[in-house]
Amino acid sequence: MPQESDVLVIGGGAVGVCTAYYLAKAGRQVTLIEKGKICSGCSYGNACMIVPSHAMPIPAPGVIKKSVKWLFKEDSPLLIRFRPDWELFSWLWRFAVFCRDEPMRRSIPILRDLGRASLILFKELEATEGISFDFKQQGLMYVYSTEEGFEEGKEEAALLAQYDLPSRVLTGIQAQELEPALRDTVVGALYFPEDAHGSSFHFVRGMAEVIKKLGVAVETDTEVVGWLMDGKRPIGVKTSRGGFHGREIVLATGSWTPQLTRPIGLNVPVQPGKGYSLTMDRPPVCPEIPLIHFERKIGVTPIGNRLRFAGTMEFAGFDLSLNRIRAEAIQRGAMEVLPAISNPGNVEHWCGLRPCTPDGLPIIDRLPNHPNIYLCTGHAMLGYTQSPISGKLISEMITGQSLSTSVEALTVRRF
Repeated sequence: MPQESDVLVIGGGAVGVCTAYYLAKAGRQVTLIEKGKICSGCSYGNACMIVPSHAMPIPAPGVIKKSVKWLFKEDSPLLIRFRPDWELFSWLWRFAVFCRDEPMRRSIPILRDLGRASLILFKELEATEGISFDFKQQGLMYVYSTEEGFEEGKEEAALLAQYDLPSRVLTGIQAQELEPALRDTVVGALYFPEDAHGSSFHFVRGMAEVIKKLGVAVETDTEVVGWLMDGKRPIGVKTSRGGFHGREIVLATGSWTPQLTRPIGLNVPVQPGKGYSLTMDRPPVCPEIPLIHFERKIGVTPIGNRLRFAGTMEFAGFDLSLNRIRAEAIQRGAMEVLPAISNPGNVEHWCGLRPCTPDGLPIIDRLPNHPNIYLCTGHAMLGYTQSPISGKLISEMITGQSLSTSVEALTVRRF
């Protein structure tokens, strides 16, 4: 007989464990199902930044023109491996439509509010649940290697300031005074003081232990392979370890969401965007403030006794092979603004698939044709940043509580 729960949460990353947590705290009986180990996807190797300031959506004016220069360079920040895939072409067309001023301005306050709400919840979870994940609120620096890039960055900062996202403009010397690990080749920087960082791996694993204590059944190495149906109505999932029933079902399945929604009549416009990271033991000269090298689109984050470089976006379907050229470009790009690191210790290369929507906003909604199924996906590079508020919003939707923030712009029906 299938196992039964009030709610099934599919996906054991940051969004999934936060969803299970808030549902359990609201008194629901929850089963979390993960096809691998807890925190084995994007939550494992991301940049570990918690960034309300990261409120510019991926599609924005000028992005297409800039991207054309990168498309066919193997080590570029953006790479699209074209293939005969109608859904990819449809997604790219929609993405191009959103690369305009009006959609960008509409999205900025939405992303800002999600990031700020999550930052508050991260602090609450650390304090109330005792999760240790090297959380620090030391801000974020965008650093620039060229005057052209710096001018572009200042224009973007001025725009964000209109939406109550202030930053400090720093000369190269001022940037080095604030972060001595920077090279003297840095021509300038922008400092966003509100942002934070902390180990996503330790956060998700810590939350997994918390939800177990709250009574959540955590089923790992359990892959969803289909739906349990009552006529045309999904009432549970078939897995590699048997069936599971749930009155409500939450898909916190990232890039794999369309594979689950297609059989029940909904094409969700989410494309997997492969990102890379490189993590090493903390070098003798190490930044204390997280950095983003603007021109190379590389993030640099100190995480406890480790240092991580992360970045790039590669649209190559569900190919999870690690491209050494792109992986090495991350470290090379970071070294343009940091001192050379000789003999890095315990180097770990990683890649994962970020779930990307055409408009750069997540999907937090129930399915219009199956109102017992909820989507929590499409967070792109902000899945970790937005995970607590996303999980809380889904819990509030299921339990009928007042929503912490509006989800009107996050419905799947907008597509």
